[in-house]
Amino acid sequence: MSVLQRTIRMFVLAAMAVAGQVGVSQEGYHPFSEPMAFDPDWQFFAPVQMQDLQDLTARQRANNGFYVAYDRMQIGLNRSDTEAASNKIDFTWGNRFDFGWMNSKESGWMFSAINVSGPNVYNQYEQIRLNQFILPANNTGLQPDFQNDIGNRRAFLIQDSVNVGSFATFEANKVWRMEPYRYGGILEPMVGLRYAFFGDGAANDAYSTGPINNTAVPPARTGTFEHILRDRVDTDNHMILGQAGFRYTKFINRWTLSNDMKFFGGHVYQNQSTSRTTTETSYAVAPAVGVTSLTEGNVVNSFYSGRKGEKSTIGFDLRVEGSYKATKYLDLRGGFAMMYFARGIWRGQTATENNILGGGNRDSNNQNLIMPAFTFGIALNR
Repeated sequence: MSVLQRTIRMFVLAAMAVAGQVGVSQEGYHPFSEPMAFDPDWQFFAPVQMQDLQDLTARQRANNGFYVAYDRMQIGLNRSDTEAASNKIDFTWGNRFDFGWMNSKESGWMFSAINVSGPNVYNQYEQIRLNQFILPANNTGLQPDFQNDIGNRRAFLIQDSVNVGSFATFEANKVWRMEPYRYGGILEPMVGLRYAFFGDGAANDAYSTGPINNTAVPPARTGTFEHILRDRVDTDNHMILGQAGFRYTKFINRWTLSNDMKFFGGHVYQNQSTSRTTTETSYAVAPAVGVTSLTEGNVVNSFYSGRKGEKSTIGFDLRVEGSYKATKYLDLRGGFAMMYFARGIWRGQTATENNILGGGNRDSNNQNLIMPAFTFGIALNR
């Protein structure tokens, strides 16, 4: 053994001896000498002892410490008032994350975040291009040109939005735990703040063809064109909200039944951006199978604009859940949730939809938002 190794061994032994003495010295307990002395109990997957649960009071069973949970959400979103079937709800998937803690003084903090990408519902179809296929260089046969294809054919994807949106929210709440009721229910009042975002997307495409007859203005050209007009309106709603509510919890054997109700209200900052582009594909002669285009995707017209607005909103966030204690600290849970914004949401159609279909309104900035959801997930309670 080298001198360096002997020196390191002596240093480690001396440090362990000193730490053992310092940990319970006259100065009291030293928390850094024994980092695991606070008994965190990492046995998350230990089996549940039913006799222990039955002997615990409701206050003893209530979570005391930190918790974290994840839920997968099958969540719906009502359609805009600009749609004819505005009462219909389209479903998509989302994620919810909950975390927080409760201290020994029966108060704590609760945080929650939700993210939803969708729904993305369109009326759409494939518009076959005028020439459909082009000849390869050796002219041995017809082959598809995959540069602008859908599948194995030359086609445009023509879309008309029906219900397109995205949603995200984050909330922070101060929670107080009240004395348990006679039959074991526990009420926890809370107050907090919430930020919410809702983005609405409106899209409409229009396809047209016609003859090119431009012989008076150089450069003279004749032939045929096909136009794609793409109209887009994106609307953002940023909400700063105050909220107050409660959670009611009851324990029955392995089950924990809970009901959360929060009422909120606040200001909505709105922004809307509009774009319209027209692209042209031109042909020197009447297009047919195998005729090569002169221009491809040439932008011949474009328009961009933006504007803003402000509104106020009120609403509620409801949760009804049941969780099953699968192990000592892990719960499997599922339930129903619903968020409702009574007003102040800006959603709108494109100008093309208004002109062609005769309906909708891009200025409809005081709509409601209904979001029911079915949830299932897992929770870690310490």
